[in-house]
Amino acid sequence: MSAEKSAGKIRVLQLSLIAITTVVVVEGIIGLTTNSLAILSDAAHALFDSLTSLILLITTRISLKPPDEEHLYGHGKIEPIGGFVGGIALISLAIILLYEAITRILMGPATSVSHDLIGFAAVGYTLAVDLFRMGTLWGRDQVSVTVKASLYHALSDFASTVIALIGFGLTYLGGDDRIDATASIVLATLLIYLSIGLVRTSGADLSDQISTSVVAEVRKEIVKTKGVSLCKDLKVRRVGAKTFVETTICVPGSMELPEAHAVASNIENSVTRLYGDSSVTVHIEPEEGTMPREKLIEKLAVGVEGVKGIHNMSSVYSNGRLFITLHVMVDPAMRLEKAHSIAEKIEQNLKQQVGDVENITVHIEPFQYELNREYTVGDAQVEMMVRHIVALHPSIRGVRRIVTYVSEKRRHINLDCTFDKSVSVEAMHSTVSHVETEIRNQFKEATVTIHAEPSP
Repeated sequence: MSAEKSAGKIRVLQLSLIAITTVVVVEGIIGLTTNSLAILSDAAHALFDSLTSLILLITTRISLKPPDEEHLYGHGKIEPIGGFVGGIALISLAIILLYEAITRILMGPATSVSHDLIGFAAVGYTLAVDLFRMGTLWGRDQVSVTVKASLYHALSDFASTVIALIGFGLTYLGGDDRIDATASIVLATLLIYLSIGLVRTSGADLSDQISTSVVAEVRKEIVKTKGVSLCKDLKVRRVGAKTFVETTICVPGSMELPEAHAVASNIENSVTRLYGDSSVTVHIEPEEGTMPREKLIEKLAVGVEGVKGIHNMSSVYSNGRLFITLHVMVDPAMRLEKAHSIAEKIEQNLKQQVGDVENITVHIEPFQYELNREYTVGDAQVEMMVRHIVALHPSIRGVRRIVTYVSEKRRHINLDCTFDKSVSVEAMHSTVSHVETEIRNQFKEATVTIHAEPSP
C-alpha cells in the first residue's frame, strides 16, 4: 500500500474516532441528566464504536511498521488483543445496562425519565454524527478491512440511535417510562451481540483459527494452478490483515527449476488476488516415480532400435513452449531412409511421454562423429539467410521447415532438410556439417540443428 493511501486511511479513521467520541460525551451527559436508559444505552453503543475505531486506528498505524527482530510476522496480533479485552469490557457494561433496564420494568424506576427536549437534542446530534461518519467512510477503499469495519459500525450505530429515538420519543409523548427501559434492553442486547462477535473473532485470530472455507478456497486455487499435481501439508493463518500460507506441492520430475519457480509465483499471485496482503511459502517436491526431463528424453531416444548414442541434447522453454533438439548417432553405413524412420520414432516417443512439446528437431549423424556445439544469436531475417545458405548445396533437395527461437538470450535454429533417399548417412552428415558451419559463421553463438529426411 502506498504511503499516500495509508495516510488517507488513517485520516478517515481519525475523523470517525473524533466524531463518535463526541457522541459518547454528549449522550452520556444528557442520558444521565434525563435518566434515560435508552440514551445511555446508545451512548454505550457509541463507546463500543469508539473503542473499535481506536483499535482499528492503532492497528493501522502499527501495521505500517515492518517486521523487526522480535516481531518476525509483523505486529498484526495487537489488533485481536485489544479487541478481545475491549469486547469483554463492553459485554460487562451491556450486562449492567440490561440488569438496570429489567429492574426498571419489574420494579419501576427510582427516578422517572426527564422528558426534556435536550434528550432529543442529544439524539439529533448523534444522528448527524452517524450520517457524517457514513458519508466519510462510504466510497472509500472498501478493500481495506479497517475502513470497512468502521463503516459497518457507523451503520449499526445509526440503527441503535433510531431505536433510542423511538424509545425516548414514546416516553416523551406520555408513554410509560418502561418503554424507555425496553428500548434500552434492545440496545443492550445488540451491544452484547456485537461484543461477543468481536471477542470471538479476536480469540480466533489469537489462536490462529481459520475458516475451513478459506482453507478449501486456497487449496482449490493451488490445485488448479498449471503444473501442480498435488497439494499437501497446507497451513493457513491470519495475522492482522495479512494472510500466511504454507504448503507443499508436487510437480512433474521433468520440470526444471525456472519452471517450478514460475508455478510457485503463480500460486502466490492467486492467493494475493483473493486475500490481498499475503505471504506464501511453497515447498516443491517431484512426483513419485518421475525422473528429470533430460533423463527421460535420453531414455526414450536411446531406447529406439538403431540408436547408438545421443549428445548435444537441449530442452528449453521459450514463451511457455518446450523446444527439444538432440543429436542421434547411428551406423555410418545406414541408409538415410532408415535413419529418418528412427528419428520419426524418437519424435513420436517424446511427444507421447514428455508432453507440452512445441517442436522436436533430431539431428542424425554417424556413430562416433564428434561435433562441437556452438551457440549464437541471430536477427529477424534468419529464415531468409538460412534458405540462401542451404540453396548453395545442391545435394539438399529442399527445406521443409525452419524453426527459430530465442531462449536465455541464445538463438536456436532448427532445420528439416530433404536428401535423396539413397544417399548414405555419412555423405548426408558431411553436407549438413558444412551447412551448420556456414550458418554459424553468419549468426555468431547460435545453436544450429539440422534434421535430415529422405525426399518423397
